[in-house]
Formats: sequence, structure tokens, C-alpha cells
Amino acid sequence: MAVRFELLTTDPTGARAGVLHTRRGSFPTPIFMPVATHAAFRHLGMEEVRETGARILLANTYHLMLRPGAEVFRKFGGIHPFMQWDGAVLTDSGGFQIFSLPEDRLITEKGAHFRSFYDNSRQLLSPESSIAMQQAINAEIMMVLDVCIDSRTDEAGTREAMERTHRWALRSLKAKEKVDTGQALFAIVQGGVHPKLRDESAAFLTPHPFDGFAIGGLAVGETKEERETMTARVTASLPTDKPRYLMGVGTPMDLVEAVMRGVDMFDCIIPTKMAQQGYAYTFQGLVRITRMIYRLDDSPLDSACDCYVCKRYTRGYLQHLMRGKHHLGSRMLSIHNVRHFQLLMGRLREAILQGRYAQVYQELKAAIAPPKDLRGEVSPDAVTLKDVG
Repeated sequence: MAVRFELLTTDPTGARAGVLHTRRGSFPTPIFMPVATHAAFRHLGMEEVRETGARILLANTYHLMLRPGAEVFRKFGGIHPFMQWDGAVLTDSGGFQIFSLPEDRLITEKGAHFRSFYDNSRQLLSPESSIAMQQAINAEIMMVLDVCIDSRTDEAGTREAMERTHRWALRSLKAKEKVDTGQALFAIVQGGVHPKLRDESAAFLTPHPFDGFAIGGLAVGETKEERETMTARVTASLPTDKPRYLMGVGTPMDLVEAVMRGVDMFDCIIPTKMAQQGYAYTFQGLVRITRMIYRLDDSPLDSACDCYVCKRYTRGYLQHLMRGKHHLGSRMLSIHNVRHFQLLMGRLREAILQGRYAQVYQELKAAIAPPKDLRGEVSPDAVTLKDVG
């Protein structure tokens, strides 16, 4: 198999600790994948990302198809030598980006027809072309092309999108099996916030030889309670010997909640996106570093963090950088936030291995939720988290 999931233990809460074995190494789960949308991060070099402890990244098929294009990846031998990353890569299929496009797009059984925002050229993203592009990128894990819709869509509309997602998943699988590239392929369980549809989707997909299963169609309009309920419902329907991936989620507390519901893998642009807006995640809560209260603060961002920034720089200096809109500030906060998410995953994994997840869950919930530093200001939930990272 292209990837193999080894389940080490399941905590009484349902949280799982395991190892994801890939052709580019074995990674402890639960795991968080920072998002390198365009085979790059806005402010970070690959060396800096590696120093945070990240070992698997997510890249965006839709954007990489438009620029630089499949020809470039074939020339360079895939995304790893192209961006100088020696860890693993997961590529999403482009489904969410199609959902996010302006009105000039058409979804048919064949695929998604749209115009490139670079040169206005007509494009078709189909299950087959998505797989071909992901094979050119040469990611360790590919995703099937799915139909992503607003989670508040009614049951009839959700069913239509879900059933097309199923047909596209089988076409993606067939396209993948035509050429043995050694890459894995994950299917995506859809069904919005409708429990019956979620059950149907998992039941349809799980008999097929996918290497893992993702939970899609969340973090697109539903409430926190709906997201957690649907996550728990889907994981209960998935095989225990395959990795489970919750797409596009989320804040540290979102991850803590989802791990307790049996999820193994995550991605989100939150660590870098929030850094660009002056927010730092710490084990004492969310810090909005631009606030004047930090102007004379000579303490590190987080005394519990071992990142380069926390070892060397003060909150006062970071406040100065961010208030002055210096790119260095965004870079430093990004380094810290990406490291924080890696440390959080490590803390959760240790709790699972020790059978103490319920206790650690309560400790983290008391410390980091709700975000203490916002004082009624804009919540991270209101930020557009899935735009280009």
C-alpha cells in the first residue's frame, strides 16, 4: 500500500494515537499539516517550516494546475525537489476552490468548468484531470475530486452533491489505478449536516480500496456543535485501520475536540493566516500582539514554547514589528504559530498514549478556550480561513 496506518492505542474518550507510514517517512498521529497553497508559505522558507517539527504539508492542486502547471512539475521531478521539501505532501483536489469561485463556473457530470483568474483561459477540472495533476505534483497522498457546497444546503441539494462526489470518487480511483505511481488516494465523506446522508456516504465509500478517508464539507457555514456532531458520526462509520482526515479545520480547540472524536489528520491555514493579522496562539490563550498592553512586555510570546522566536524575542519587540506592519513580524508569528500547532499535537498524542486524554482535554479547554485575549473583539471564527494562505 502507498500509505499504511498503524493504530497504537485508542483512549477511553475515542482519541487515537498511531503512525502514518508513507514513502517519505513515518509520522506520529494525530498530525497537523501546515498549508503551502502555492508550494510555498507567504512568509516562511521550507527550512523554517521543517524546524517547527512539521513533516507533512498540504499543497493546492487547483492553484498549482493554473500556475506553474503540470509541465513544470514533470520537469523538476515533482513538488519535493521543486520547493526543496524532504518531508511528505498531501494535495487537495481543488473541490473547495471551485466552490469558492465567483459566478463564472459550471459544475456538470464531466467536472468543473471555469476560467483561470490569471489569463481568463477556459479550464476543466475533472476527476481524471485532478488525478493527473496530482500525479505530476507527485504528492504522497492525493484526494479525490469532490463537490463542495455550503453546509447549510437543504437535504435534496446536499444529496445531489454527495452522490456526484461518490461517482467522481470512483472515477478518481479508476484514474489513479491506470498508472502505478506509488501514491495514496483518500476518499471524501460528504453529506453536510444531515446525519442520514453522512451515514450513506461513509457506507458507499468504505468498501472501495481507498487508502484513507477524509471528512469534507465542514468549516463551510455550520455551527461548532454541528461540526462536532458530524465529525463524531462519520468517524464512527469509518474503518479503524485507515487514517481519518478532517479537512480545513481549524483552531487549536477545534483540533482538541476533533481528536477526541477519533480524527488523525488535520490541515488549516489558520496558523499563518492569523499570524498575518497579528494573532499568536499560546498555551495560555490567544494573544493579539498589536494591543498596547504588550508594548513594554519583555516576556516571550509563550514560555511553554521552544520555537526560535520564543527563545529570542519579546512580546514588546513583536508588538513593535506588527504595529509597524513589518513583514518580519508576520514571519516570526507564523514560525511560532506553526510550532504551537505541532507542540499541541505532541501534547495530545502523549495524553492518548497515557490514557489521560479526558484530563488533558479539560486542562486545555480551561487554558485556551474561549480565547481570552480577544475581549469581545473579532473572533478567529469570523476570519475567512480558507482563502489563499
